[in-house]
Amino acid sequence: MFDDYFQVFLADTCESKKINYSIRYQVYCEEMGFENKDNFPMGQEIDEYDDKSVHFIVQHKKTGQWIGAMRLIFKNNNLLPIEQYCPIEEPIIPKAKNQTVELSRLCIIREIRRRVSDIDSPYGITDDDKEIKVTDKVKLLHDHQRINGSIIWGILNAASEYCYVNNIPNWYFMTTGALTKVLNKGGFNMLQLGEAFYHKGVRYPFKKDVFETYHNEIWRKEFVNGYGYRMFSDLKIIQKPAEKAA
Repeated sequence: MFDDYFQVFLADTCESKKINYSIRYQVYCEEMGFENKDNFPMGQEIDEYDDKSVHFIVQHKKTGQWIGAMRLIFKNNNLLPIEQYCPIEEPIIPKAKNQTVELSRLCIIREIRRRVSDIDSPYGITDDDKEIKVTDKVKLLHDHQRINGSIIWGILNAASEYCYVNNIPNWYFMTTGALTKVLNKGGFNMLQLGEAFYHKGVRYPFKKDVFETYHNEIWRKEFVNGYGYRMFSDLKIIQKPAEKAA
């Protein structure tokens, strides 16, 4: 289902990283007010973690519109956000460099976000609007909730493949109790690392075994094309002959 409508790219160029930052600005600053857009005059939501991260972007195949984003923050010698804001019950000590990451800034633009109340808005997946506007860019996608719901799993699938290939066994992240239920229902079982805490809403800290995720066929069965993501730089190479022909 996901592969029929969307594709995920690893943002491996300056251009593609700007797409990631722009999607985040649209969702977190313009659509939700989660961040103050006056702090980002260039229209790109960027923070101190971006230089320590790899970034993913999601494209709607038919229109070419960029509709979702996420990043993985590498720990290495730095504190992850979860360490700064959460009273976690165990220290995060990577066994080797680049083996521990935090999932962060997972978001989907308003036009096609799922209309379900159990995923809270700071994660960029839904909001309080009672009407979703139909546009020419992503026409009627909100009428297909199963398709829209698969976007979050498509991004997680891409991240799990990236981490599996690069021998990154551990994911950490902060989320709400409601979103936890959604993820668990989809077979994304997690280890809770502490009690609820307050950080822009009530949050829970979690750890996830990436390799178990990669081999979990419960939620990966929809991804049939043999890859979780492509490199954005490869997309540009593919597009060049068509541009010349035009």
